[in-house]
Amino acid sequence: MSYYDTPTKLLHKGMALTITVQIGLSLFMAHPKPGTIRTSLELQLFEVHEWVGIAAALIVMAHVAYSLISTGNASWRTLFPWLTANGRARLGEELSQLGSWFSKGLPHPDDSHALASTIHGLGLLAVLLQGLTGGCIFLGMEEGTGAVSEAIHVVMELHEVTGMFIIAYLVLHVAAAIWHQKLGHDVISRIK
Repeated sequence: MSYYDTPTKLLHKGMALTITVQIGLSLFMAHPKPGTIRTSLELQLFEVHEWVGIAAALIVMAHVAYSLISTGNASWRTLFPWLTANGRARLGEELSQLGSWFSKGLPHPDDSHALASTIHGLGLLAVLLQGLTGGCIFLGMEEGTGAVSEAIHVVMELHEVTGMFIIAYLVLHVAAAIWHQKLGHDVISRIK
């Protein structure tokens, strides 16, 4: 039996693809600013960023909705263990053993996973926030001029900060998966 069910695997792949594309686009695009002229390429990249962002937001919202009805390893109880007394206890126990990771190595994912699940849940919340702020920007920015209200400007700042967090999260997420693989914990086959 597979560790994750098919809907979870498909949602994870959708998030991985759209988020990676969004990060790549963000490196080369420029959002409209009143009084500035953008190249045709910058305009096109921003337009693609908007539409891929909508797709990413829908996938993330579907993942959150699925976690509410799932009973498996993608359930809200698993992704957000701190919301239950049992989950908080398991999380506290795992956090107390963090120091041993450097001397004994990472625990096998089958033995313990409240901390890993918490990290996955926080990543899901971060990309949900990114999708919601992106949606606000999409709806609140004037198409031609890029003019925004002060409130949307604040949302844009939050969107950028969250984006930097997501890039760091993605790098660490991939590094942790590689580390687990090197230790013989076949975590990649669980989600692919």
